[in-house]
Amino acid sequence: MKLNKRACRKYAEPKWNMDLNNGLFSADQLQYLVRTVIKNVDHQRVLILYVYDKKQVAAGETRPLWTMFQSRNEYIPLARRENGDTCWRSAIFDNLDRGYSFRKKCAFYSISDEKRVVRFCKKEQEDGFTSLYTLQYSIMYQCMQRKRYKKQKVIVRKMKEVPSLPGGFKHWVHKEVMPAYIFYTYSKNRKWLSGYCTACGKEVKISGIKHNSGGSCPHCNKDVIYKSRGRRGSIIDRETVQIVQNISERELIVRFAKIHRKYPNSDIPDDDIYESARIFVTWDSNGDMKEEDFYCSFESGDLTPWKKGTRPVFSRWQNNFNADNFGYLYDKNLDSVLENTPWRYAQLKQFYQAIHTPFYVMNYLNRFVEYPMLEYMVKLKLYKLAADIVDPRYYYNTLNQVINPKGNSINEVLGLDKSYLPLLQKVNPGSKQFELIKKCLKNRIKFDENLFHWCGRYGVGRLENLTVPLQYMTVHKLIRYANEQFEQFKRKSWSDPAGYYDMETLLNNYRDYLCMCEALEYDLSNSFVLYPANLPKAHDKVNDLSDTEQALAYEKQIQRLYQKLNSHYEFARSGYFIALPRSVKEIIEEGHKLHHCIGSYVKRIVKRQCLILFLRKVKEPDKPLCTVELNGVEIGQTSMFSNRPPTPPIKAFLKMWEREVLQAPALQEAA
Repeated sequence: MKLNKRACRKYAEPKWNMDLNNGLFSADQLQYLVRTVIKNVDHQRVLILYVYDKKQVAAGETRPLWTMFQSRNEYIPLARRENGDTCWRSAIFDNLDRGYSFRKKCAFYSISDEKRVVRFCKKEQEDGFTSLYTLQYSIMYQCMQRKRYKKQKVIVRKMKEVPSLPGGFKHWVHKEVMPAYIFYTYSKNRKWLSGYCTACGKEVKISGIKHNSGGSCPHCNKDVIYKSRGRRGSIIDRETVQIVQNISERELIVRFAKIHRKYPNSDIPDDDIYESARIFVTWDSNGDMKEEDFYCSFESGDLTPWKKGTRPVFSRWQNNFNADNFGYLYDKNLDSVLENTPWRYAQLKQFYQAIHTPFYVMNYLNRFVEYPMLEYMVKLKLYKLAADIVDPRYYYNTLNQVINPKGNSINEVLGLDKSYLPLLQKVNPGSKQFELIKKCLKNRIKFDENLFHWCGRYGVGRLENLTVPLQYMTVHKLIRYANEQFEQFKRKSWSDPAGYYDMETLLNNYRDYLCMCEALEYDLSNSFVLYPANLPKAHDKVNDLSDTEQALAYEKQIQRLYQKLNSHYEFARSGYFIALPRSVKEIIEEGHKLHHCIGSYVKRIVKRQCLILFLRKVKEPDKPLCTVELNGVEIGQTSMFSNRPPTPPIKAFLKMWEREVLQAPALQEAA
């Protein structure tokens, strides 16, 4: 029976006479005095505790600071605010005051007050405050359990809707997901060894193999890893699998199963398969989708191990196998499961069978709703581009600069003519690789399939790192030299003090080296100069110049660029003209007169990271007006005095220049 708060208020402020000569008022360690009474409130026996502030009582205050109403199965405290108003709270006695060790600051006014509490709580072996705490904690725990069970009953009913796992699921996990081994007993004097394949369970004959090397089973052709029984130790494999199933006409479930496979000391594995998470997906007639997440975590006393929400992790960057949602996808039932859903034409099965790597299926479902063009990307066999759209780890701001996810045709989506599609299908580029391809085509660099395959393999994405060396060598020679140098000087670990940690860094240094060789007028037709045996050492040598030597080299390079490129970029129209600078001095003076930092760009120009051009009036050819940065055939920053943006007439002139010069075939040779 619940306490009646209205009936309780009648007993909130009793008229007590307290003896100020009581020794408790002299105890400095005490702050509160407690008096008790048992009353019949609304037909039930209630223990009432009145908590007084000792100083307030001494000052003449007769009202308690807190009044605690305690029945056998409930407690409710009534607190008095500073303005005299009262409010109901939910705290137990020990938490009435939010300060530390509230109980130590309290004392019963008399022995009879404490005995009354002990008798009511039926804890004869405990003192008054402890017996009260024991009773209240028990009530609080039971209340929490009731609320907990109420929520869990809803989850239990929901989980009853989940169908059983598809037939043949375990067999599929064994065949398609978990790695396979051939265990063999090594014998020095035998050419053919007997081994056991974990994929097909057959005894096979093998030869010419090494421990931990890869191969295929002679019987089932499954990719395997060879393990010598004498050296293998204990093997533990873990994988995540996703299963999509129907719940109802407008509801799907995505289930996440964790597979632990152990080979303790035998050829036969011990498998442990359990579900770690479930996501219920619903949609309405408008196609609006909702997700409801659950994770599995058993606690003592639970009605169900399933908890609402996603699994808590200490940090999003912390590796947590049970919280990881990337996994292989069970694809045997996808056609029937997605038949009457918004993802009927999503090409999910085709996408997974093409990549056959772990991914997060919910990302695919969400992205398809947002970007229906994902269907066409898969149908066109541009699987890596589709994967970059699906994977949230790729920065979408960058991705949107490469493709148009909301385009209605292949031309709109890719920004390329469909005539390039066969070549793109051969390369199957990712986003970074595709960005490089578009830059190359825009700069009229010949589409070389081998080059783009290589760039994709090593994550090469900077155009200038290709254009400079390809002026002096073929694609084949560039790839061969870069691979040789990377193999020789790559970092073994991130802690290595020297070396290249990726191919892009190597190519950046190689471009830097070649540009400095140009500036120093080295003979780049000499293979000894063009292909140094030790690139890091050669790079440091050509850059280890005095300030005077460096200034002279930079000056020669700026002059050479003017002689080589000015005729391609020079343009005059509508009273304006644009041209390259003739010297380093002109660049520095341009920066000084226009009050911007263009003077610091000299090194970038020499290293072919960009070009700088001067835009001026025809009638005032020696007066700086606007500085233009050019990246390949794309206009970068344009700065007038104090970095102000160009005026409308200058913008119009730049548009004409871009259309008639930058996009003209005449630049093909210069590029």
